[in-house]
Amino acid sequence: MKTQFEGAIIEEQGKKIAVVSVQARVFQNAMDANIIIKALLPLYKGMPVVLVTKNNEGVPAYYGRADLVLFLETINIEEASWSQVSADIDLNNGACPSNQKMDIDD
Repeated sequence: MKTQFEGAIIEEQGKKIAVVSVQARVFQNAMDANIIIKALLPLYKGMPVVLVTKNNEGVPAYYGRADLVLFLETINIEEASWSQVSADIDLNNGACPSNQKMDIDD
């Protein structure tokens, strides 16, 4: 399924992290969020993926590996070079506990 989203690659100390903007509701179910991260890994060639959303005040919240989330909380994510990404990503995993089509589009 063709999905469009915003993504950025953050590079720090020679390491790269893919950061993908998602709707806040993605964070409501950890299993769904993990499925999205796993579905994005091939697109980012195995680079670690962290999901980001913003609350009503515009403050970012992250979901992913704890060490990467802690790092991302120390930088200004607005300064990242964001781009619109369109890719075929399978988000209709039968193991998804919500049993609904997931949507990461903003």
